[in-house]
Amino acid sequence: MWTRRNVLKTIAAAGGMLATPATLRQAIGATEPDVVLKLVAAPARVSVRSGPETHVLRYTGEVLRGRRDAIRYSPGNLGPTLELRRGEHVRIEVVNRTGTPTVVHWHGMIVSDTADGHPHQAVHSGESYTIEFTVRNPAGTYLYHPHPHRITGRQTYYGLAGLLIVREPKERDLGLPAPEHELQLILQDRRIGKDNQFVFKRMMMDDMNGVLGDRVLVNGVDDAAFKVTPRAYRLRIANVSNARVYKLAWSDGRPLRVIASDGGLFSRAEGVQERPYVTLFPFERVELLEDFGARRDGAEIALVSREFSGMDDMMGSMMGQQGESGRGGGIMGGMMGGMMGGMMGGGMMGGMMGPSQGEELHVARFTVSPGPRARTQALALPEPEPRAQEGKYELRTQLAFRHMRGFLNDRRFDTEDMMAVAEDERLPAGKASVWTFSNDGGGMPMPHPMHIHGVRFRIIERSAGGTPADLREGIIDTGYKDTFGIFAGERVRVQIAPTVPGLFMYHCHNLEHEDGGMMRNCLFHA
Repeated sequence: MWTRRNVLKTIAAAGGMLATPATLRQAIGATEPDVVLKLVAAPARVSVRSGPETHVLRYTGEVLRGRRDAIRYSPGNLGPTLELRRGEHVRIEVVNRTGTPTVVHWHGMIVSDTADGHPHQAVHSGESYTIEFTVRNPAGTYLYHPHPHRITGRQTYYGLAGLLIVREPKERDLGLPAPEHELQLILQDRRIGKDNQFVFKRMMMDDMNGVLGDRVLVNGVDDAAFKVTPRAYRLRIANVSNARVYKLAWSDGRPLRVIASDGGLFSRAEGVQERPYVTLFPFERVELLEDFGARRDGAEIALVSREFSGMDDMMGSMMGQQGESGRGGGIMGGMMGGMMGGMMGGGMMGGMMGPSQGEELHVARFTVSPGPRARTQALALPEPEPRAQEGKYELRTQLAFRHMRGFLNDRRFDTEDMMAVAEDERLPAGKASVWTFSNDGGGMPMPHPMHIHGVRFRIIERSAGGTPADLREGIIDTGYKDTFGIFAGERVRVQIAPTVPGLFMYHCHNLEHEDGGMMRNCLFHA
């Protein structure tokens, strides 16, 4: 087992330096930044829907120096949208006024481990810290959100999240809609009480399944509606829900044209992915190219999450599977299985939990305004990126969920040494390795959205049979990813070539599973 001291020595030898919380607060680089931003995380009261204001946590931001358009206001409970340019040197001061420790993770961004937002870097309320990074990522849709251990789910649920868009000049030559014809849709399901207040955890099942809501907020607003002109739009869609999986589709049955995933636009060789629906796990993103000019003037359509099965079906059997090490049966397992089956069948559990995974939900409404139809430009996706040198190293990680806790190779996050990393959690930087994840470790057969910090990777193989049949066509494994869903019994192999050495995390992005310890460190070394 690699300890904090070993990790620090290895990173120092590789030319990096892992910041402790004290040094993180003063991480000012030698290069003068192009843009200086300030983000404040604090309680707020906002109008999520008509009626009383909702008490939330919220990021607010301001530009201290540089481009004024680097921050764009977002409605509802969401933080501002950050718009950065590839190659820019950015400095961000983060101020914590939440009342609890916090740290910001720049989800999908390739930054140093000093800036990534590891739980051990969390600062107390009333404190602040500063990070710097150069924007290495290609144009795409990314996120920022909190990452303190044990309370990420709560802080995100109450509103600490925002979109981060990276732009680069070459996008103008690809035939994409201009920025004024883009729509961002950040999806968050929430339980909202009669007093318009968010309802977080209510029972043990919320820790097991992850917190699910009965309403979908879009950009922090309930029952979101958009007026669009009859032309092509670029839709940036991000699932920022704690645990919900969406089966996104148009109400009129038109297919979705997917042009980008987590890590940016698809290549010309990959092309536009046309799907009847898109399956989107927590913290995955997709970009759609949607021509509203193909619909009549005044048309009203909705983006919905279609009904699907195959996930809640696991509930009736999972308790019966819990024996020693979560793999046996026994009297208690049978009793619990029977009790669970009765509650799930429309009785006490149905009333307490609200909509479960797979129930149809309304997402947003779109109305096509009358007007001249703009001609759609031909789309020319970029050429494929150069591939990293092939390496021979391979990691294997087995997922399991037993006794209400998630495990990665039978390990959990080490709260005594938050920088601990095992020998089989190390990868060489600069070379392409293969990392195989298998969701067959026994216990409860649950799907998990897996996220790896500090890298973009490609999915090179997904075993057949694990994905529910009515979700299979919507799985987007094309392009570069940083988050992917893996169903029970499934195996997913990814090709990963870290470009920045350092200590990063990998974990389940069901936020209740993450807070429960289903995360580990991985060391990218030279």
